[in-house]
Amino acid sequence: MTSKNIENGRLAKSIGRLTGTLTLAACILASSNLLADHTDRNPNVSEVKAWDTVKVSRIPDGIYLRTQNDPDDLIWDRLPKYRTNLLPAPPVHQSVGLRFDEGSTRGKHVYFQIARSDERLYIRLHWKDASEDRATTVDTFGDGVAVQFALKDVDTSYMMGTDHENPVNIWYWRADADKVENLAAGGYGSTTTLPQQSVKGASAYVTSDVPQKREWQVVMSRPFKSDGEYDVDFDRETIPMGFAVWQGNDSERDGNKRVTHTWILLDTSLDGSTKN
Repeated sequence: MTSKNIENGRLAKSIGRLTGTLTLAACILASSNLLADHTDRNPNVSEVKAWDTVKVSRIPDGIYLRTQNDPDDLIWDRLPKYRTNLLPAPPVHQSVGLRFDEGSTRGKHVYFQIARSDERLYIRLHWKDASEDRATTVDTFGDGVAVQFALKDVDTSYMMGTDHENPVNIWYWRADADKVENLAAGGYGSTTTLPQQSVKGASAYVTSDVPQKREWQVVMSRPFKSDGEYDVDFDRETIPMGFAVWQGNDSERDGNKRVTHTWILLDTSLDGSTKN
């Protein structure tokens, strides 16, 4: 992948014209938080808000998951867990009208844990979802989740990056393929699959007779050292990070999703140092 791929993104060419639209959208979405559905909120888990810093947990030497990305490994019971509220993405996509179907304007909590060893960084996510939507067809849509990292600083737009000079690295898991894709973007419409698919993952859908207890669990991981121009470098002071969830039974797909607005800051250092 070259910077020209990202530079040709549609939003990268028209970011100035969208500034007013995004400002208005942010105001509308901020007020919609008053109507957020918090039935999936666990008050016993620490809530992370915009601009909060989350510290990575250390996996001790000699401790390994049963399999590399096991979402049900016992180690997750021993590590701190966080939650953050996701709201509908700003309406920069032509499918904005679909977002106003009943139920699609609700907020949604995603729960996450972040851990690292000397060699690898892991992110475990889980969220409530009463239906297991794996198929993507003409009129059905699969579930999905993504983690997004700014390659530079917090001035990068959380909406798929700003432009080819301020891009983002995205780890995207989709239920219909049940795998993680390593992507980059420099503005809406410029999303590109990276040649180095170094991010791996695994998932599990937890079923129950009680719909409110059903959930997805997904683990994504990558070697700690970056391996490409558009792979996020974890060896720095803090990394701007955000999440997105697509809920298939709410007809969410593409830009129609729920996201963290602005950034959460990730501190990946061990013992106060960003160096291994």
